Amino acid sequence: MASLKEYLKYYKDLSFQETPLNDVDSMIFTQLVYADFKDVIPKEKGNYILFSDAMRLFLKKYNESKKVPRFLKEVYSLIDILKNARRYENIKLYYYIKMVDAEKQFCAFTLRFDGKVYVAFEGTDTSIIGWKEDFMLTNTFPVPAQRFAIQYLNNTVGFFDKEVYIGGHSKGGNLAMTSAMLSSTRVRMKIKNVYNFDGPGFRRKEFESSSYRRMEQKLRMFVPEDSTIGMLLLHTSNYHVVKSTASGVWQHDPFRWECFGGIFVPGNLSNRSKSLEKSNLDFISSLNDQERSKIIEVVFSVFDKLGITDTSQIKLPKLNQAITLVKEIQSIDSEIRKKIITLLKIMVKGM
Repeated sequence: MASLKEYLKYYKDLSFQETPLNDVDSMIFTQLVYADFKDVIPKEKGNYILFSDAMRLFLKKYNESKKVPRFLKEVYSLIDILKNARRYENIKLYYYIKMVDAEKQFCAFTLRFDGKVYVAFEGTDTSIIGWKEDFMLTNTFPVPAQRFAIQYLNNTVGFFDKEVYIGGHSKGGNLAMTSAMLSSTRVRMKIKNVYNFDGPGFRRKEFESSSYRRMEQKLRMFVPEDSTIGMLLLHTSNYHVVKSTASGVWQHDPFRWECFGGIFVPGNLSNRSKSLEKSNLDFISSLNDQERSKIIEVVFSVFDKLGITDTSQIKLPKLNQAITLVKEIQSIDSEIRKKIITLLKIMVKGM
C-alpha cells in the first residue's frame, strides 16, 4: 500500500476540482506545521505567501547542510516534493504563529483555497515543555496551548469564509478539537470537519460537555493499530484505525501510515493499545486534582535532575533511573510515590 509520499506521486498534480480535499491531504497539512516557517509564512492575517513559493523559500533557508532533528527529516523530504505540486501551488498560507516558553508550546498556520479555510495546529514537538503540557491535560482545562488555539481559530476565520476545516496530529489533534468546541458561534457554524490524528482526548468533565458532543459530530479521528498517544484520556469510540508499516510507539509517525488514494487503509487496534487505554483511564480516574498536580510536579522535577530537556531522551534506561530517583524522595507521601511509580511503569509499557 501507499504512504503519504507515494500518494503525492499520483495526486500532486490533480486539482481539488478533480479530486476533492480528503483525509490524506489533511494529514499532509498537519505535518507541514511541524516545520519552522518563521520568516517564510507571514505572521499577519492580511498578508500571505503562495504554497509553492513558501516551500521553495523554506528549502532555501533551511537547506540540507543544517542539522535536522530526526522527527523532522520526513517533513523536510515532504516539503521537497510539495514545492512542485500543482495540487497545492495556489493555496494561500498566512498567520504563522509559533510560541515556545516555560509555559507552552504552540504553533499554527492557516491555508486558504477554493473557498475553504484549513487551520493546522502543531502537535507536541521534542521540547520537554510540550510534553509537560500533554501531562497537564489530565488536570487542567484549558492549558495555555488550548487557550491560544481557541483564540487563533476565532481570529483567523473571516466573516465571509464559508467552509472551515481544522486539524492536528498528536497534541495538535487535541488543539483542533478544543478550538472547535469553544470557538465563537460565528466560527462554529462554518466548521465542516475536525481532524484528530492520534491525539489525546479529554478529562471526563470536558468529554461529557455539550460543546464536546456538538464538536464530535464533525470529528474525524484516526489512530494507528498500536496507538499510544491517541489512547490517552477519554475520546470518541467512533475512531478509524489505520494500518502502519512501523511497530510499537513508532506507529505514531504518520509517514508510516498506509493509504490507498485519499483514504487510509483500515486496521485493527492491537491488544497492547487496548490494554494501555484501560491502564491510562484506570490510573487517571483514581487520582484527585491535588494528586495529579503533585505527580506532574515531581515527574518533571525528576526529569530535570536527569538532564532531560528533549523527549527523545526519554527512553527505557532514563525511565528506570526516574523510578529509582522517585523511590529515594523522602519528602513526598508514600501513596503519591506509589502512584508516580505506577505512572512511570505505564510509560515504560508504552515504549
